[in-house]
Amino acid sequence: MRAFWIAAACAAVCLIPLVSGLLWRGKYQKMRPVWMGMLGFVAFAAIAEMLFVMLVLSSLGPVSRAVNASPLRLVVFSCLCAGIFEECGRYLVYRSGLSQCSGRSVATGYAIGHFGAEIIILTVWPLLSRAPESYGAMQACLTVWERIAACAGHTALSVLVWYAFREKRPGVLILAIALHAACDAPMGMLRYGQTGTGTAQVLFALFIAILCVIALGYWRKMPAGAMIKEE
Repeated sequence: MRAFWIAAACAAVCLIPLVSGLLWRGKYQKMRPVWMGMLGFVAFAAIAEMLFVMLVLSSLGPVSRAVNASPLRLVVFSCLCAGIFEECGRYLVYRSGLSQCSGRSVATGYAIGHFGAEIIILTVWPLLSRAPESYGAMQACLTVWERIAACAGHTALSVLVWYAFREKRPGVLILAIALHAACDAPMGMLRYGQTGTGTAQVLFALFIAILCVIALGYWRKMPAGAMIKEE
């Protein structure tokens, strides 16, 4: 049964970006924002952020010891790194690869690629390679729920950073970084044993909901549709 629930969870989470990508393709025909989202995640989250975190936590002497001195410092450090690298990465990809595109839906296309790559690298691969022996129906449901919430969060963050880029509002980029860090904090606290699973899940859901409401306000300020540069 363990293998069944692992397979079920992997299949369910993979359907999220697959269906989203197909719907995007069907509506806009162009896939450039999706590919750029995948590239952005790999370059800035899976590589740059990971290498920076590894460097700070293990190779910088006094700095490493200071960060590792308490779980709270580790939570703050890891959450800020995620917010800074991923949101600044989004902004740089928008500026370098999607600068001639317009319309608020470009942000959703980027989000599909971003959370699609994240699902493969941070959810599917770990599940297939080192899932816990106790993995069952409850764990599978929790995995799917967390991925759905994370996908909603990444879409909201993509909207905020797209607005910051298109409207030249750096303050909104800073807001996106802060909200990203806040949304990551409950799971970071759970990872380092600072809170229980129930509390972490409730806080995670609450912060994602707040993030989505804020992003919706910025979404309504931007022109609809997606004018996409030829690939």
